[in-house]
Amino acid sequence: MAELVETIGPPISSVPWSPDFVAQTLEVLPVGVRDGALFWMKPTHADSLRVGLPTSAKPAEVVLDVLKSYPLGPIVVHSTSWRHEDGRIVLTYVAVVEAPSRLPPDSLLSLPVGRAKLARGEAMSAPRSIGVDAVLEHALRHLSWLVRDDPAVMKALAGWQEVLAGFEPEPFRALA
Repeated sequence: MAELVETIGPPISSVPWSPDFVAQTLEVLPVGVRDGALFWMKPTHADSLRVGLPTSAKPAEVVLDVLKSYPLGPIVVHSTSWRHEDGRIVLTYVAVVEAPSRLPPDSLLSLPVGRAKLARGEAMSAPRSIGVDAVLEHALRHLSWLVRDDPAVMKALAGWQEVLAGFEPEPFRALA
């Protein structure tokens, strides 16, 4: 065994950091508008759409590839948050998509967007758990801010200010 370890190195689980392996997950929250109402999509078998994120990958490009596989037409793709969950980093992107006329069978469910309380932690620690509903709420508040502040998003999401009006971003609440 010592010869093998000398040849290939120690098990990756005993290496403090490795450029070849990072425990991270990319979460994609596809959202859209249909008949004036927000909807979001998730896999039929999971709480959210997640894929592994290789160390060599560019997250936004992976999001676009994931959307193509369903196929969904992206309008805006934006990183909104990250969290530590089950020993890995989960990087979340909201993906504003065109409302699909149909989805491949047994792939994604289209659900109405509900409201959720944001997950709150302590002054120097994260919340103990963060549910997908809180992540989606945060993502939509983030979009609400971008549609007011970012020229590219403003242009791409022209007409979305009304549908996002209830998702007032935190910085604006503090100023009220």
